[in-house]
This record gives sequence, C-alpha cells and structure tokens, in this order.
Amino acid sequence: MVKVAVVGLGFMGKMHLGIYSSLDQVEVTAICDSNEESLKLSSLSEAGGNIETKDQDIDLTGTKAYTNYQEMLKDGGFDFVDICLPTYLHKEFSVAAMQAGYDVFCEKPMALTSEEADEMVSTAKKTGQLLTVGQCLRFWPMYVEIKRMIDTGIYGKVLSAELSRYSMTPSWSSNDWMLKGELSGNAAFDLHIHDVDMILNLFGRPTGVTSSGVETHGSGFGHIATLYTYPDKTITSVGNWICTDSYGFAMRTFVVLEKGVIELDTGKPDLLVVYPSDGEKQVVELDAQDGYFYEIQDFVSHVRNREPLMVVTPESAAESLKVVLVEIASAEQKKSIKID
Repeated sequence: MVKVAVVGLGFMGKMHLGIYSSLDQVEVTAICDSNEESLKLSSLSEAGGNIETKDQDIDLTGTKAYTNYQEMLKDGGFDFVDICLPTYLHKEFSVAAMQAGYDVFCEKPMALTSEEADEMVSTAKKTGQLLTVGQCLRFWPMYVEIKRMIDTGIYGKVLSAELSRYSMTPSWSSNDWMLKGELSGNAAFDLHIHDVDMILNLFGRPTGVTSSGVETHGSGFGHIATLYTYPDKTITSVGNWICTDSYGFAMRTFVVLEKGVIELDTGKPDLLVVYPSDGEKQVVELDAQDGYFYEIQDFVSHVRNREPLMVVTPESAAESLKVVLVEIASAEQKKSIKID
C-alpha cells in the first residue's frame, strides 16, 4: 500500500484526491490546508477550475487532517507528499518534505525562479528522494500519441507546429492568488508552461525565443505569444487567460509534417485528427483517462518500485521553467533572446 499526504485542497488538490480514490493500493492518510473549512471535504462538486471534472464522493474516514504542515511532516504515516499549493510556496514545501524523508509530487509550475527550481533539483539529488512536477501533458493520451507519430517519423519530418491554450480568467483561486503575478507568474507561468514543456518534449530545446505579451492587472502577462528558434522548423505558441467567462477553455496543437498534418483541438468533436498526404483523414481513438490520472498513477508506481523517473524529471521541469523565464524577458525587453 502506497500512502500519500495531500497538501492544499483547492481545485487541483481536490482533483488529486479523486484520482487517488480510484487507484488500487493507494491510501490518502493525511490532508493539510491552512484553511480549516477546506478540510471538511465530502465531494468534488465545488472544485472549480478551467477543466471539467467528474463529481464524486470522497471518503476520508481515518484520514488525519492538519492545518500545520510541519506538524504533519513530523507525524508522518505516508510515503510521499502531493503538493497542490500556490506556486510561490512550491519550493519551500517541496524542499521541507524531501529533507524530512518523503518523496514529492509537486504541481506545476515547479517554482517562480530558476534559483528555486535549482534548489529543488539539488535537494532531490542530495536526499535521494523522488521529485516530479505535474507537467501533465506528457501523460495526456492525445499528446502521447502526437509524440509517438513525430518520433516514429511515420509522416516524415516536422515542418511547423503551433500550440495554443486559451482560457477564461481564473477566478477560482483562494484570495485570487492566481491573478497576482508575484505569486503565480500569471498566465505565462501557470498556463503557458504546459505548451512550453510539450514543445521541449516534442522538439527539444530551442536556441532562442522572440516573445510578445499583454500585461494584465496584478503584474505579469495574461497573454504571451512566442516564436521559438530551431534550425529546421518553425514552432510557435500562445498562452492566454484573458478570455471571457463565456468562452471557457480550449487547447490546440497543429503540426505540419512532410507527409501529413496532425490537429488536436478540444473545441471540435474529434479531438485528434490526422490528415495524411496519401489518404483520407483519420480520427484517432483516445483513452478515456486524462493526463492527471496517468501522471499520478506513474508517480505512485515509481514510489512503490523505487525506479528512476523517466517522463517528467526534476531537470526537465526546471528546463521548461527556465525557457518561460527567457520568454518573459523577451516580451518585457521587446527583443529576441538566445538560450544558452
């Protein structure tokens, strides 16, 4: 039995609780939130967020509830800590858990600065604890399939790709911390980093970026658009959370290859479609489970078997964070910036 403590019972924390309840041989033995009312949880109906989730009852009978994180770490009774706190707390809470002898699943983005990310990476190495970050697209079935098609070369080399993510302005965070750039990094960090991470996963590290953005209240970019420098392909992306509530949320990836086109669009009935050069379009059948489920299932497996992480490592998460930081600098300085 793998035992977990979930810290932070906002949108993601509640979603993670729902996933743990559906996994075999996993038990939530502790929950922690500074708001005592958040600990009185019976279902996921009030989770909020920009991704629709299925409501379900949550049975926390026998689960210890804490408002003090250090007290929870001292009491123990779990194998790893799942941190679903606001971004500005990720480094502090992750490092404390690893130093106390626990593995850590930390929600994305990893941190707010490269220094914080590096400290998290170095702490994992020093302590020998497992550390992963919730870059869930690497586990999402439709993105896994896109990577498979690109890596196998079935449709030839990539010529161009566009990745985008548009959302209503997040209004579901406690005390609106997501809208405060100094706490969340705004859309460039909290939203856009998904596509940045996937670009690195699919195409490798770019040699430079040219970015432009729209600054919003609370500091930071609520919209950021970037052209990534590669020697043999054109890659662009957009992250935006200044859309109206009535728009909702959509993500899109459009890849043009030598012998085909791959289109992922959550706004269309067929989520993933391939348009080969030598035949009719093909609708790709996808697993019903999402990336949130598979990333947690994967980490639980690694905690149980003590095997090195392969899909999302501390180093890969830190690299994605650092590329976003360069994009922000490019948008602020209104110039292209090379990536060392």
